[in-house]
Formats: sequence, C-alpha cells, structure tokens
Amino acid sequence: MNNTNKTNLADNSRRKFIRGFGLLVGCSTAATLLTGNAIAVAMSYAPNADSTLTNGKVFTRAQLLQLEKICSIVIPATDTLGAAEVDTHGFIDNQLYHCHSKKVQHKAIAMLTLLNVEASNHFSRPFIELTSNQQYQLLNDIDQGKAAFNKQQRSEFKFLKQLICFGYYTSEVGATQELRYDPVPGGFKGSIPYKETDASWATSTLFS
Repeated sequence: MNNTNKTNLADNSRRKFIRGFGLLVGCSTAATLLTGNAIAVAMSYAPNADSTLTNGKVFTRAQLLQLEKICSIVIPATDTLGAAEVDTHGFIDNQLYHCHSKKVQHKAIAMLTLLNVEASNHFSRPFIELTSNQQYQLLNDIDQGKAAFNKQQRSEFKFLKQLICFGYYTSEVGATQELRYDPVPGGFKGSIPYKETDASWATSTLFS
C-alpha cells in the first residue's frame, strides 16, 4: 500500500471516529475534546494497572485514586470492564497534560478538590472514604446542579464526565465490546427492536 492510500485510510478512520464521538457526547463537546493532536494522543495511550501507585502528570496520587472511584461510578463494570478497570483515570491525566491548557488542568484539579470539600462538609470524610451510596449521592447532586452545587460546577463536572467517556470509548474494551451507549438512561422509548445477541448498553448512571 502506498503512502497516499495509507493517508486516505487514516483520514477516513479519523472522520468516522469524530462522527461517532460527536453523536455520543455532542458535536460541540467533541470539538473541544478532539482539538489538535488529541486523537493521536488518546489512541497511543497504553493503560497502566499501576497508575494510582505514583503521582501522575497532572494529578497527585490521592487525586488519581479519587478520580478512579469517580470513573467507576460514571461507567461501572457490568459484564464488561468499567472505566476504572481500563485505567480511564490514567488516560485523563495523560490527556489533560498533553492536549489541554494549564487553565483546564487546574479546573479538573479544582473539581476533585470541590468534591472532597463537600464530602467533608456533608459526611465529615474525604470523598474516597465515603460509602458507595454517599459517593453516588454527591456525584448525582453535582450532576444535577443541586444541593451545594451551582450551574457552573455542574458544567465543569460534565466536562470531566466527557473526558471519562472519551477515555473509555478509546480503550480496547470500550471500542470493541461496548458497542452501544445510552447517554440518557431511564427514558422510555417503545417499539425498539432487540435481539438477545445485541450488545449491552454501556452505562446507566450519571448521564443526564
């Protein structure tokens, strides 16, 4: 295969990915996440089972552990691995470092700090030490922009969720096994054909 054909195949693959990801998270969000060399960086990331053992490029070890837990709640493990199991937290750390400004990196850090502050205010413990129900309650509150959280904080948490989605669906598991995705779970839509051989829905939590 000559270089021209290889380039055309790469361009077609990139366009297909952008279209698919745009349908998944919205075109405006995809445009934000896929600027510059974002796709190349994402596709070259190798998951690391030990990513929470040391500080990352942007996050401290404690923040990576917190982010790992958030990933596990946003896209939990079902019959396939969830976001935490495929090192989406490590992916986000790497993606923020290589593809986003210091301002965006600081906002991501501030989001984790905010969740820790609110966890301490409401439950007298840091986020990572809360029960699963308490962690879910806190994330659901910020996801809806209610309780102690405002619209701006909701928007910033939404960006973090979108990074989780980006990381998961560019992983091997997300790309090859989780072939169907429900961005608005829980709503009823009748008369949708279903076969037992159809792929499972990817997630059912924290996407409004």
